[in-house]
Amino acid sequence: MSPPLTAGATESHARIASTARAYIAARHPWQHMQHTINVQELDPRTKLAKCSTKLEAFLSTGARIKRRTTVGVRCKGSKPWKIYLPVTVEAFAKVMVARHPIPPNTDITARDISWSQRDISALGYGYLQSLGEHGGYRSRRSISQGAVLTPNMVRASDIVSKGQRVQLNSSTGPVSVSMMGVAMQSGSLGSRILVKNLNSGKQLEGVVKSENIVLLN
Repeated sequence: MSPPLTAGATESHARIASTARAYIAARHPWQHMQHTINVQELDPRTKLAKCSTKLEAFLSTGARIKRRTTVGVRCKGSKPWKIYLPVTVEAFAKVMVARHPIPPNTDITARDISWSQRDISALGYGYLQSLGEHGGYRSRRSISQGAVLTPNMVRASDIVSKGQRVQLNSSTGPVSVSMMGVAMQSGSLGSRILVKNLNSGKQLEGVVKSENIVLLN
């Protein structure tokens, strides 16, 4: 039997944990946010030979960094070994939360939401941080009071209404043409809708560019 490792001959648990923490700290996706990194402590009974070279951290093949990631630490010295440690990242940001129950198919305004600091690394369905994108949002379904608003709960609000008069713009090379039309469908910013040219009566398809402009194909 090999003699037991003495304290001076064993690798420091703190050094192993520091190696795993530094690896995640340099690579996790929440760098620009307030965050904490916690490495699970090794069992005090774990005894590994002191490494004669710099420790290396790594991920298993195909693994990626998430809220909780298993990180490998290895020694390639004269007495090689490897060990795995769970590392948890918590990242905090202000997100939109429903101030009260929001019925389905409702335009969401500043009166409907409040802001709350949350661990966004645990929000697997994502989160919203602004009402100003894409012309605002409309609820797809009922949203309960206190719920964090996520992308799958909402869709872009309509900024063009069915029956509304709109300007139809068409460009072919250096030539641009504008005409008046009527929206045959409601549409959100960037969506495709049918419009009718008031001069020719033809129905055409275009992309909503603003509250009164549709860009024809």
